[in-house]
Amino acid sequence: MGNFLLGIYIGLGIVCLAAIVFALIVLVYFLAKNNLFCTFVEEGTAKAILKYGKFHKIIMSYEGYNLNDNWEVIAKPGKETQLGGLKWVGIPFIHSVYRYTFKWVSFEQKEEEGKLVQKAISHEEEIDYIIVQDDIYYTFVREAEARGMVPLNIDALLTIRILNPYKALFRVQDWLEATQNQFKPVLVGYTGQKSFEELIEAQKQVGDTVHELLRTSKIDEDIEEDYGVHIKKIGIVNIDPASERGEKYVEAASKQWEAEKEAKRLKSVYEQIQELGDDGLLLRAIEGIEEASKGQGNLVIFPFGSVQSMFEGWLGKEKKQEKGGI
Repeated sequence: MGNFLLGIYIGLGIVCLAAIVFALIVLVYFLAKNNLFCTFVEEGTAKAILKYGKFHKIIMSYEGYNLNDNWEVIAKPGKETQLGGLKWVGIPFIHSVYRYTFKWVSFEQKEEEGKLVQKAISHEEEIDYIIVQDDIYYTFVREAEARGMVPLNIDALLTIRILNPYKALFRVQDWLEATQNQFKPVLVGYTGQKSFEELIEAQKQVGDTVHELLRTSKIDEDIEEDYGVHIKKIGIVNIDPASERGEKYVEAASKQWEAEKEAKRLKSVYEQIQELGDDGLLLRAIEGIEEASKGQGNLVIFPFGSVQSMFEGWLGKEKKQEKGGI
């Protein structure tokens, strides 16, 4: 009987212990989700801790990277912890996690009515973290002008890495907007030196060229020094005519291109006819009749004298060749 009761007590003790452990896990999860005592920091992100409303420190989860005394992200493995992204915040009402409103635009592809459509989607959220690993941000320039005052709408993707989360969060009101405002004038200045046709032909190289201009003008160094932000890559997604004036220019340019293409084709045909002589004229006449007869109800009118002279010339040439062969 004693052994039986002992077994019951041990079983109840194990159940109670498991319940306590589970309750502790739930409690820690609840506290971390609400940034009380501790918080979850996801991989590749960082959070700022305030003390009495003033900046205190940065906590980060980024494998292979750590923070130095100036809160710069450096390639240095930190001490691994068994708690993963669970980080200590401090005492509630004394320490808190910094929260702010972040605005950005994502560039997404969606299928609508069987077609793949590219859309820019605006976001505005209150968040308590900053992404320190490479991330891609959409930006755009409206009513920029190519050479010849052709208005353009340009969509671009910026690959950005945060080098110093403290500077990005506390040295500037909105680090992304400030970075874009430094980038856009350089892009506008470059497109103003190029024609619309040149920009379209070299669209893939435009981003690399503008990136190089940021380097040579030292603007990228200023962005890193002031905002703790590094632009790793610039990609141009779209270059489209803006407003009715831009569309009219593109329409006129397309017509000019078609006219030049047709002129080249006619020149080539004329040169071939000159080389072949009467044979060339006969072949072009036959091709013209075939093309004209493809449409329904087409009446082909061809000067009989011209056809007769071409056939006579051709047949005469054939007879001469036969006689010469005999």
